[in-house]
Amino acid sequence: MKERIQLGHLSEASGVSKRTLGYLFLHTYGITPMAFLKRERLRKARMLLQHADPSTTTVTSIARECGFQHMGQFSLDYKRLFGESPSATLHQHPRADRMPDRQ
Repeated sequence: MKERIQLGHLSEASGVSKRTLGYLFLHTYGITPMAFLKRERLRKARMLLQHADPSTTTVTSIARECGFQHMGQFSLDYKRLFGESPSATLHQHPRADRMPDRQ
């Protein structure tokens, strides 16, 4: 399993304090650094779901690949951001022939 990213990791990597990093994200994106990270992970999950073959891929496998551990919370956050459930995305437009690189 991938290491969980924490605010301290982002602070160290960027060379600024947690407080400064939080201020910069709020000023630039209107959300906290961790909310930004979650949104990007949800976007990655959506892209993978849109390109997955529903006969061989599950929502759970993609959610876990993107670092989500709690499927109920993942589904709630996903629906809040995209207006549909992850399973609806998976079954909407299967395009397995154009599967993106998962790295």
